[in-house]
Amino acid sequence: MEEINVKLIIERIDSVIEEMMDELIALSPEEARELMHDVKEFVLRPGKRIRPLLLVLSYKGFGGRNCDDAIALGSAIEIMHAFLLIHDDIVDESEFRRGEPTLHKIYKRVYNSEKLGKDLALTVGDIVAFYVIRIIGRLHVEADVLRRIIETFSNCYVKTGYGQVLDILYSSNIDENVLKQDIPQKICLLKTAYYTFVYPMLFGYVLSGKGRNIVEEERIASIGEKIGVAFQYRDDLLGAFGGESKSANDIVEGKYTMLVKKAVDSLELSRPSERRKLVETLNKMEKTQEDIAYVREILLNSGAVDWIKEQISELVNEGIKKLDEIDMLSNYKGEVKRLFGEILKFPI
Repeated sequence: MEEINVKLIIERIDSVIEEMMDELIALSPEEARELMHDVKEFVLRPGKRIRPLLLVLSYKGFGGRNCDDAIALGSAIEIMHAFLLIHDDIVDESEFRRGEPTLHKIYKRVYNSEKLGKDLALTVGDIVAFYVIRIIGRLHVEADVLRRIIETFSNCYVKTGYGQVLDILYSSNIDENVLKQDIPQKICLLKTAYYTFVYPMLFGYVLSGKGRNIVEEERIASIGEKIGVAFQYRDDLLGAFGGESKSANDIVEGKYTMLVKKAVDSLELSRPSERRKLVETLNKMEKTQEDIAYVREILLNSGAVDWIKEQISELVNEGIKKLDEIDMLSNYKGEVKRLFGEILKFPI
C-alpha cells in the first residue's frame, strides 16, 4: 500500500504555485511586475492548503496516476483561493490576512492612495483568475475529461460568487424578513462547503478519469456539504471569539451567521427585547468594544455556542461515516478522514 506523505504533497504544491506565479510575473508588462511580485507573496503566505490537498488525495484515492496533473490543478485552485481572498478583503475592508497586510493595503501604502490600492488589487486579482484558465488548459487529459473539469470549475466559482453576494447583502442588514429565511445555511453551502470541500473532491474524481457516475458524485457532494458546513460553523466561532489571527471580525461586520441565527431564534420567545437589542447591535455600522462584548455574551448565554459545537461534531462524524460509501482507496480515505477530524478542534 502506497505511503502518503502529506507534508511532501504540500511542499510540492507550494513549489508549483511559486513556479506558476513566476511565470505570471514574466508574462507581465515591466511596469506591472512589482505589483505581481506582491501578489506572489500574498499567494504563498503560509496556509493549510486544504483545497489542493483534498484534491490530490481524492485524485489518488480514485486511482489517478499522473500526480503532476493533480498538483497542477490543486495549485491552480489554491491560486483561485487567493484571488477570492483579495476581493473578499476589499469588500470587508480588512487590514490583515494571515497576519500580514491585505493586498489592497499594501498597494495603498506604496501609492499613498486608498482608491488606487483597491483598484489595483481588484484588477490584479482578476488577472490571477484569468491566468488559472491557462493552467487548466495544460492538463494532460482527454478532451471529455477537460470539458468536465471546466464545467466543474465554472459550477464551483459561480456558486461561490453567489455565496459572497448573500454574505454582502446580509451583513449589518438583518431585518424581520431576513430572520425568517435560512440565509446562513445557504451562505455556508455556497461560500464555504462547495468550494472548500465538495468541488476539490469532485475535481480529483473527475481528473482521475472516472466516467460519469451520478450516484458516486452525489455521495461525494453529500460528504463535502456536511464537512463544509461544519467547517463554516467552526469559522463562525473563530469570527466571533477569535483565534488563528482573527478576533471578532464577524461581529464587527454584523454578519448573519448560523451562530447568530441560533441565538436570535432562542431569544424569540424567551426574551424578545433582548432579541431586538442583539439585532440592533449587529446592524450598527460602527461597533464599540462594549457592543462586541455584549454580542459574545448573548451568543454564549443563549446556548448558541454549545449548539454549534454539537452540530459540528455531528456533521463531521456523519461526513466521515459517509466516506465509507464511496469507492476510494482505503489509505487515501483514511487520510481524508484525518483531515476532516481537524475541524473538531474548537477555538473556545
